[in-house]
Amino acid sequence: GHLDFTPMLFGERRRETSWPHQIATAAIFTAPLLVYGAHPQSILDNPAVDLIKSIPSVWDETLVLPFSEIGEVAAFARRAGRTWFLAIANGPAARSLDVPLAFLDGGSHDALLVRDQMDEPAAARVERATVRPADSLRIDLRPGGGFVGRFS
Repeated sequence: GHLDFTPMLFGERRRETSWPHQIATAAIFTAPLLVYGAHPQSILDNPAVDLIKSIPSVWDETLVLPFSEIGEVAAFARRAGRTWFLAIANGPAARSLDVPLAFLDGGSHDALLVRDQMDEPAAARVERATVRPADSLRIDLRPGGGFVGRFS
């Protein structure tokens, strides 16, 4: 069901979470009106702005990934139209995940990936890649970290 939650805080109010964690909350939580907590200029200045601007508020399909665990890690694959998003919000312990991309449709996909910068929670690494459904992504998460990928 819907949640009263304000995603995407980039200042000190984000507490013990990273920027990718905050971006992931915008893709994980469903709300009838998606309102971001960040100042508009901080979104425009963020290295992940292209991905942030593309996060839909309505989804056609949602998969909770099997390694999700309450209080530890939330991992969702969500589809809007032909575009898939992979969003992971990590809990208090650092972890590394190998995430199969089998949820993707056949063929290759352009991927825009937003990862934790392991030495700085108030930052994000943005990468581009080409992936296929048979691939897996290695994702390293800091405590309170996150990951978001867009596959089109």
